[in-house]
Amino acid sequence: MTYRKLIIGTAIFFLTVVVLGMTMNRRSSGRESDRFDLGWSAGIGLVEITGFIGASEGTVRLIEEYGSRSAIRAILVKVESPGGVTVDSDEIYRALCRVRDEFHKPIVAYLGSVAASGGYYIACAADTIIAHPASTTGSIGVIIEYPVAEELFDKVGIRWETITTGHYKSMGSPFEEPSERHLEWFQEVVDDTYEQFIEVVRTNRMIDDEILERYADGRVFTGRQAVEWGFADRTGDFHDARLTASRMGGVAEDADLIRPRRSREITLWDLVLGRAGLEALKEGIGLGPLKGPRTLYLLR
Repeated sequence: MTYRKLIIGTAIFFLTVVVLGMTMNRRSSGRESDRFDLGWSAGIGLVEITGFIGASEGTVRLIEEYGSRSAIRAILVKVESPGGVTVDSDEIYRALCRVRDEFHKPIVAYLGSVAASGGYYIACAADTIIAHPASTTGSIGVIIEYPVAEELFDKVGIRWETITTGHYKSMGSPFEEPSERHLEWFQEVVDDTYEQFIEVVRTNRMIDDEILERYADGRVFTGRQAVEWGFADRTGDFHDARLTASRMGGVAEDADLIRPRRSREITLWDLVLGRAGLEALKEGIGLGPLKGPRTLYLLR
């Protein structure tokens, strides 16, 4: 009988904790939004460019939100990306330029472990670029690649017929060897896109054409080399970049770092496994980390 009561009591406890967590999480959105609308002390808006750049809408929306908020005095762009889609990289770059020029908010870019190709493209919108000395950056170039499986189909006895309205409609088809005409046009597309990339670097970094011709050829280089050749302003770590953004924004060095909330489901194990569970619960209700610099969350 005692064993049965213990099981029932434990089940009730778990259920209570789960319901409490869900309730607090539901209420968090309104409270977080209200706090923002009531106005915080001046802070720094954080934009994180992480992983493959394949979508830009959310990041552009966040940048525009930062631009419209008077409490956000500067934007810190942390780049941890090897690059991605040209158009998405350019969309984010242009959004940063608009906020920089229209709202006159300083922008600082930090080049982390990898900040190459499209990642560096985005960083060019910054007033100041700070690179970790060991960062892998550069890779200023454009690439088009696709598989060609014509021989594979021949080996298995499959023939792929393609009927088009013009010589170029089947460009990039994996079922046939590319013709010289196709390769030549692909090269023109790549070259034109590359010129747009070079113009972004030239305009924002004021680098001599001689340096661009020598190093903007697709190669990667370290953050320290980037500073030496003018692709970044100085070396440092993320702490340095944050302090620089604070100074340029005219706020205290320990000013709040504001970032978008990332929704996280709180599991049953999070709630019962000690400190980790408490951390998850605090994150869920928007109280920020348990220790370290205070981080505020901007609802998107």
